[in-house]
Amino acid sequence: MKLHEKKFNEILELLRSKLASKISVSEEHGTTFLSIENSNYWLSVDANELTVGFSLDHQHFSEEYGDLKKGIEQAFKLLTCEIRITEYKKGETAFKVITDVKNSDSSIENVGVTGVLVYSFWKKTKIEITYFERILNPEEIASEMNQILNFNE
Repeated sequence: MKLHEKKFNEILELLRSKLASKISVSEEHGTTFLSIENSNYWLSVDANELTVGFSLDHQHFSEEYGDLKKGIEQAFKLLTCEIRITEYKKGETAFKVITDVKNSDSSIENVGVTGVLVYSFWKKTKIEITYFERILNPEEIASEMNQILNFNE
């Protein structure tokens, strides 16, 4: 088992211990997906990488590119911080979605921008902002988080 798969399984077990029946896991074409009921949070893992996502925005992380630890930190940040999603719409089509995290020091950090090329460009642009409460309290999972982030074990 590769390191990114091991870390995915450790995060899965942590979430199962804290959120129990709210966790959904499925597998399709060699990729395992994890999602949380009534949440836009999701993770996936395949033979090569860990993908961390919230709503449409997602990023890919792997040992090969040396950013796996950053991906796990982002996975925890999306679980333990308030999330702001800003959608730019023309008609009913969101042509740009920005995902931001409100850190514990109240600073805002952008974690992703998603855009589409095909939309009704002639329509008036509407901006919709949605806030999502944190899924877990960081103090409740601090020791488990540190253990998963420790790559020396």
